[in-house]
Amino acid sequence: MTFYRHKTNLAIEKVDWFILENKRKEVVEQVKRKELNPNVSWNGWVCELPFEFPILSNGGNDIGISRNKDNNRITVTFWVFRNFFDSPSTHFVYTDDPEEIKELDKQIAEHPDNNWKIKENWYRKYGD
Repeated sequence: MTFYRHKTNLAIEKVDWFILENKRKEVVEQVKRKELNPNVSWNGWVCELPFEFPILSNGGNDIGISRNKDNNRITVTFWVFRNFFDSPSTHFVYTDDPEEIKELDKQIAEHPDNNWKIKENWYRKYGD
């Protein structure tokens, strides 16, 4: 397995996405309705999901919520593999923010092996 770690991780990601896609969509809808907001004292971006949710975001079931006040758009980040300190993490990202979509498309163009569009408004992102 260690020789094929990258392929194994990609397989795990695909299964994770397939099984939890609808629950993640529910979370995004709650963020849009402002039912879920950043709620930890140590960070103005992170929302610790309530216990009634399954593990939708690895590394503590936290999600990242960004709101663009200029255009009333959101970006919600779910961790697939969460690393701390200087190590990059892998994320599933939902965004309807044109500025964020532009940035994600740029990352996809620069590093297509690590970043890609899953479907409309949904992305897989590696790194910061």
